[in-house]
Amino acid sequence: MLQRILIADDNPTFRQALRHLLEGVEPWEIIEAQDGLEAVTKSVEARPDVILLDLAMPGKDGLGAAREISQLLPGTPILMCTMHLSAQLETEAQKSGIQKVLSKTESSLILPAIRQLLNPDTSSLQDSALQTAPPPVVDPTPVAASPIPSTQPEADPTDPPASLPKNVA
Repeated sequence: MLQRILIADDNPTFRQALRHLLEGVEPWEIIEAQDGLEAVTKSVEARPDVILLDLAMPGKDGLGAAREISQLLPGTPILMCTMHLSAQLETEAQKSGIQKVLSKTESSLILPAIRQLLNPDTSSLQDSALQTAPPPVVDPTPVAASPIPSTQPEADPTDPPASLPKNVA
């Protein structure tokens, strides 16, 4: 059975572009919603494996939709993709049941985030492999210091001194 992804965004161009990207990578079933209210309804009907919500949508914003979906479908991973990214939003998003918040300007992170939410076991194996990797080898051989160039030009021995010592008669 195909994994289902619900995309809820009021911008049809963004929804279609994301749908095209996702369908070109994996054989996922993509469901679209144009606002938060429709996202809640379609989530309950379709039971998607992951939900991608925009923040600013008519009817019900992404945070409100996430809160309701989290109550109706606990355990369903929710990703928020918005133009309004901030630390405060990330805090509110976590309280609303959203696992990850991304900026729409960083669209290259959307696909890896969806894959991580769909396959958390694989991601945790990759993460633990990174954590158990040996530390990088540091060569203890001292590196010879290169001379620091002088900021003053070298004096030409044929040039007269710039100033004479004061005690010269």
